[in-house]
Amino acid sequence: MGRSWGGSRRRHRHSAPGHGHGRLGAVDSRRYLGQAGMEAAVLPSRAAYLIAGGSVAGFRTAVTQASSRWGGMTEPIVEAQASGLSQLHEQTVRVAKVEALVNIDADPQAAKEVAESLGLPIVALADMRKGGVVFTCSPAEVREFTDPAYAPIAASPTGALWQLAVAGCVEPGLLEHARVSEREDEFGRYQLQGDTQIQSTVAQFGEYLSTTPGHTSLVLWVVEGEGFTDSLDFWNTRALRPVDTIDMPMLLLPGADAVKHWLDFPKQVAHLLGSRPGQFAPDVALVSRSASPDQLLELASVLGLEPTEEEPQAGAHIPAPPARTAPFTFRTDLDPTAWVTLERHYGVPTSFDIQVFADGPSTLRFAQPVRFNGHAGALVRFWGEPLLGLPARPSIARLIHPDAQWRDDKLQFAVMPMSHQLTVAMTFPLLPQATERLLDDVATRHQLSSAGRLGTALTENADSSALLDPGVYEAAIALTTPRSKELLKRLKELRADGDPDADLAELAATWGGRSERRYLPADKLPNVKAEDRAAALERLCALGWAERGLESVCPSCTSRSFVPLDQTSSAPQCPGCRAVSAYQSGGAPTAVHYRLDSFTDRASDNGLLPHLLVIAELCRRKPRSHFLPGTDVTFEDGTQEEVDIFGVWDGQVLSGEVKTSASEFNDAQLRRDVALSQRLGADVHLLASVTPVAEAVRNTARELCDAAGLELEVLDQADLRPAAHKPAPATAADGLGWLRTATADLAALIEKGKPVSHGQVARILKTASGGAAPIPGHIAALSWALTEHRDDAADLLLRLLGMLDAAVHEHGAAGQKA
Repeated sequence: MGRSWGGSRRRHRHSAPGHGHGRLGAVDSRRYLGQAGMEAAVLPSRAAYLIAGGSVAGFRTAVTQASSRWGGMTEPIVEAQASGLSQLHEQTVRVAKVEALVNIDADPQAAKEVAESLGLPIVALADMRKGGVVFTCSPAEVREFTDPAYAPIAASPTGALWQLAVAGCVEPGLLEHARVSEREDEFGRYQLQGDTQIQSTVAQFGEYLSTTPGHTSLVLWVVEGEGFTDSLDFWNTRALRPVDTIDMPMLLLPGADAVKHWLDFPKQVAHLLGSRPGQFAPDVALVSRSASPDQLLELASVLGLEPTEEEPQAGAHIPAPPARTAPFTFRTDLDPTAWVTLERHYGVPTSFDIQVFADGPSTLRFAQPVRFNGHAGALVRFWGEPLLGLPARPSIARLIHPDAQWRDDKLQFAVMPMSHQLTVAMTFPLLPQATERLLDDVATRHQLSSAGRLGTALTENADSSALLDPGVYEAAIALTTPRSKELLKRLKELRADGDPDADLAELAATWGGRSERRYLPADKLPNVKAEDRAAALERLCALGWAERGLESVCPSCTSRSFVPLDQTSSAPQCPGCRAVSAYQSGGAPTAVHYRLDSFTDRASDNGLLPHLLVIAELCRRKPRSHFLPGTDVTFEDGTQEEVDIFGVWDGQVLSGEVKTSASEFNDAQLRRDVALSQRLGADVHLLASVTPVAEAVRNTARELCDAAGLELEVLDQADLRPAAHKPAPATAADGLGWLRTATADLAALIEKGKPVSHGQVARILKTASGGAAPIPGHIAALSWALTEHRDDAADLLLRLLGMLDAAVHEHGAAGQKA
């Protein structure tokens, strides 16, 4: 059975036995929440390099830096102009998901503005080994053993620009297992084999999740002349290419005048093309920023490629289709950018289980999946059940681990040096703790409002989601005692005098018990369908919010009073004149009446039930949620406000206003509410009412939210009190079908010869009952029976299955005759 860590609005009241540690007699005060699955990914800290527009020297320096770093082939190089980044380069950096920017030779002010627009830190080139991008290592630390006789090739830092982009280089003074090549054709051949220095930087590097178009054409980039633009664009396209999820070969070559002299190179290209399954078209996409159409055609002729007008396609088929065959085709009008600018998440993943505690740290121990050959630093990214529902805010990350931050909605921090076995202590906050921290972030002081205290106390020992059931909310409203005229008059006087809300709340508390609480029998309950009345009232009693009783009528003073069932007697006494009275019956059986308990009556009188109803619906939609039903906040400038609902809505911060009537949402109210949600740092603004919200109100709220950068969530009568659609009653055929399916599922599980878990037993029982949740006792009983009588269970179930098949057949035949 799944568990939402902190997702329930109920408090955890169970605790595990204490485990002593430290000095003798020390008691572990943490609460054990159970075992949970987590995942982690190990990856290098990666950067994007900023160079001045058209800077060849900057490009060379950036390639040199990237060539010395694990993951360097995936680090983009972009031009920072005075106007910022081009649209393509901005998209490249965002898709690459780098940790920081490194300024190579761009104007410092331009680089600063680019960093601010991307929301990334910026590091000077001289500080690369000091900043956050230091958490990586040399490619030699992650690469498998390389035979020195067949070392990967690298380009000279001062060599041809296209060669530098193809193979990377070795920084002078650094020991790398690479050979600097001076043969032009080797840069073509080694690309085909994947044996270049820059390609070696992605050893043990991958994506744990990647959205890809599938296998694509080979991208053959052609450079004529110096080739700065082609080299830069090729580098960045390759940086975004999926590392290990699809097959997307890329080559950067000089023009036909050079390639036609490379012995057997066309055959080597043809061999690569002929080894690829036909999951794409055409075979080759020729791309260039510097070559003319005629130059592209000439190179295609040298390589034995033929032009085609075949519709381009990419994909992945299972099973893979046969390999492509000659003649191999090409097109010159394809843009590979669309193939690489897709969502991806980098890192080599692993899975493990942890024991989760509240009110203290939980220890994560696991073998990390990357094999390092020496001293290395890296980033570790975590996700899993204990983190679900928590907002990705910096303060929440620090609650979990002091050095953590959110990346891709996952928790990440740096480790140096990396070891094979990692042990990390994390403190997982429950959603109530996270909610408190979110308020601490924006307010100098906050506390539950008077309404919030009532609402919190009301739901302390009861599940307020029952308000969503048919008639329950309406029944509670109908039983709420109306305010007396004297109370209303006094409240208006205090409000006119400017008395604070605390005085008003105190007056309400004083007057709350002065009048007889309203009570009604089920048949007098208004606004509830007749078939739902009794069930709704009994649900309120089950919650502890209402009580049952009888009505007595005094023959002397004619007063009527409610007598709780546990206080009834054979001769009731009038609470006013003390005369002996009688229970009201009117000649019919004495009717049971219902009334709210005094606390629930007071809370409802204060307008709390709509708040609790809205919270129940929000939590129904997203169970990993927690909300406060009324909070007073004081901001740094001394401003004080009250927010009706504030909390966590499955990872988002939600804030908003609840009204009993939507007519109260005028323009001023909407502007106030949206501004408050924005000030509270919300992601979602809530506008809620038990009555219908007009389209004009929705449109105004939507415009205000768009301007404030907030999402809008509207809940009204259609969401909170929808018309009930009762399912058709189950038939005998339904019951036989459910039982037959459950028996077949259980027999199949037992035949596998493995122990049947409690979760599987629960699923079987739920199937057999047509979807009703089984009780724990039934689950335990069936689990015990299967454990004790496993050897006999298979034969018994198979015989039962045969009998059920016969029964289903006979019932179906009888139904057809009828």
